[in-house]
Amino acid sequence: IRGALLKPGAHVDLVGGFTPTMRESDDDAIRRARVYVDTRSGATKEAGDIVQPLASGVLKPDAIIADLHELARGEKAGRQGDGEITLFKSVGAALEDLAAGIAVYKALKR
Repeated sequence: IRGALLKPGAHVDLVGGFTPTMRESDDDAIRRARVYVDTRSGATKEAGDIVQPLASGVLKPDAIIADLHELARGEKAGRQGDGEITLFKSVGAALEDLAAGIAVYKALKR
């Protein structure tokens, strides 16, 4: 994803890159967006889209707005305005696996 191509109000979900050397977005996308992650510990160690910008100084640790737990508990806010560019980086977490498992189980019981 090239940051220069992102329009105001865009949302980007990055779910494919799962190692520190894999990237789906460029530094400009990270620079322009409000960044959210599934887990801080996973994203800052495993996701190239986060690891590399942190290492180069493009992204500061405190610029990661929130993780899924903080959003779900209402501790941190999501999008603040219609024109904001938001970016969510997921490396996978047990909570996500559990939610998927519950959804499949419920669907099969119907």
